[in-house]
This record gives sequence, C-alpha cells and structure tokens, in this order.
Amino acid sequence: MHVTRETAHRIEAISGVRAGLLDCVQSNLAVLADHFHGADVHLRLGSKLSSRWYPGADDLPTFDPPLEEELAEAERALALTVRARTTTTGARLAREAWTPGEARYAVADAHEMTWLPYFRRAHMDHSFLLMAPEAPDAPWTVVDAYDNATQWGAAKPGTWAVAPDDVALLGRIDLHDVEPLPVPGTRPAFRVEHEPVDDYIGALARHGDRERALHRLTGDTWLLARSRRLHALFRAGGADPGEETSRHLEQWDRFATQTYVAYRRVARGRSEPAGTLDRLAELLEADRQVFPTPAGSAEGPKPPEELRGRIAAVVGRVLGADPAALLTPDVDLAALPGYTSFRVIDIIDRLEAELAVELDSDDLVPENLRSMDGLCRIVHRATRSH
Repeated sequence: MHVTRETAHRIEAISGVRAGLLDCVQSNLAVLADHFHGADVHLRLGSKLSSRWYPGADDLPTFDPPLEEELAEAERALALTVRARTTTTGARLAREAWTPGEARYAVADAHEMTWLPYFRRAHMDHSFLLMAPEAPDAPWTVVDAYDNATQWGAAKPGTWAVAPDDVALLGRIDLHDVEPLPVPGTRPAFRVEHEPVDDYIGALARHGDRERALHRLTGDTWLLARSRRLHALFRAGGADPGEETSRHLEQWDRFATQTYVAYRRVARGRSEPAGTLDRLAELLEADRQVFPTPAGSAEGPKPPEELRGRIAAVVGRVLGADPAALLTPDVDLAALPGYTSFRVIDIIDRLEAELAVELDSDDLVPENLRSMDGLCRIVHRATRSH
C-alpha cells in the first residue's frame, strides 16, 4: 500500500468514517477506502446484510465473519484488494525490509496493543494501519479508526506514536499490502442473506458455561446491531432511514444492552435473565420485514422447480428418503435417519458431479446443509456463477 508519512495526517483527518457502525476489521478498511476513493465510499460496506453464522474457532458459534471473508467483501464493495500478505511478529518487524514511511494494513491481537483499552485485558483480532519509522529507533506510527465503548474505557479513532519496545510486544501480526482498484461508478448491489439461526440459538442455549455463552452473544449482538445501522444508512443513501426502520434499529440497540446486562449478571454469579435468545430470534425475524431481500441480491431469484427436483432426487438417494417428501416446507434434513457428516459429504460430492457445478466453500455451512431450501439456494447460486 503506497501511503507515505506525509499522507498519514490526511488519513487521520478523514473524520467522516462512521466508525461507530463498523467492526474492528472494517474500520481501517474504511479509512483506506475513503483515502483512496473519496469520502463516504466506506458506506458501501453497508450493501451487505447477513444473519449468516460460523462455527467459530472454539466450541461456540459466532456471527463474526472470518478475516478472509471481510477482505473479500472489501474488494467487492470498496474496490480494495490485497496484493500480498506476510506474517511476522512485533519483535521481528524492525529487522524486516520496510520503506521508511510505508504503511500496511495489519491484524493482530488487541490484548497486545498499548493504545487500546483491551491491552492486557481481552483477546480478539483487531486491525490497524502500521507505518514504518524514518529511523531504526524512532517510534512507529499507528492509525486506528476503531470506535467503541468498553468496560475499561473508550476506544477512539486516532493516530499514535508507538515506541519500538511497545511494537515488540505484538505477537503474531498479519500484514497486508492493500491497493485500490478502479471504483465502480454505481453503487454495489444489495447482498441480503436471511439465514436460519436455529442451530446457533440451540448451541448457545445448550452450552454449559453460561458466562462464556452470554459473552459470545454480547459480542455477536454488538456486531449485528452495528451492521443493521450501516445497512439502513446505505439503503437510505446516507439519509434518515425512516420511522419504521429507526424503531427497529432502536430495538437492536436495546437488545445489545440487554445481552450485556445478562452477561454481566451471570459473570457476577447472579441468575440468567429469561428470554434473551428468544428475543434474538424475534429481531432476526423482524429483519426480514424491515430489510427485505431485493431482486438481484445475494439470494437472487428462486431456484427453478426442475432444479429443486434434481437436488431432491440426489438427496433422496443418499438418505434413502422420498424426494417428493423432501420438498415439503420446513423439512429438517438433520432429523432424518441416516443424516450424518459422512452423508453430507456424499450429498455435496454427488450434487457437484451430477449437476456439473462447484459449490462455493463459503456456502458449505451447517445452516445451508441441513435444509432443502439451503441446498437449493447454494446450488442455484453455483449454477448462475458457472
């Protein structure tokens, strides 16, 4: 990324970034988008709204998307691309080849970042822009647009001179050379994904460690609430989203507070408030009405009946089930006899072979693989891409 120290002050001055609507990976991609392409380009991140969840690195699911998916979304929506990526540590940075004043998009553990309230308190992947010093022993420059209130104080956008000893505290660092692509003249198309969340809710409801489960729910609700405000702003072209949408967004904000209160009570040994997960399901269902899937979005047109029939035939053969029965509403494939992870692999392999498609790896998540609607949607998406 060809950004010099002279332009660092211009980066810092991009105060129009709505960092309060972005997560800790998006916020500094937004700075780069506006720096390279102009004010408010970062709002294009709001073109996507999703309730897709992911297995998570631990035993709890999460709505927090993987870094690679967020970088791919930045290329689609912000016209930014990663030309190269390296992994290093803070201790090795000074020995590596950097052009003085050169900056890179970096991701590391917030637990090791002295400029954040998370320092020595909480672990999470966090992005920042790291600029090499002019001299070996001079401070490094960090630009970080993250904006969030935490229990240890506020994280606010800014620029910091970070001493070499503090940079050396950073463990693993992923460095990305980010460059601009030609920015499209038209706004990106909506990508709206209203995915089933029963498995997510079930996993959190069943988890034995209630403090950990509610901590995960608190972080996920924070992400969901911010993303919905950003999407509403994008839909409205930066204007007031309207009374109905504003009421819905206020409900999301209240729920974010509710989940945090529930987490803090359980962390202090108090009883868990009832109905928290039920309220999440209600809000996600309301999303479907407030943020309907437009024509041409990620879900796109419905799969034709002929394709649905072929998919049902493949699934029926693998599971020993009646294909016609599989096409009835609300069939949970995971509830059928014989549905195992081995049979899921068989279904994927046979669909790809018999229909001559290659399914997107990002689509092969549990919520898509346990329902006919999910399978039909991702196969149809693959056939359209092909």
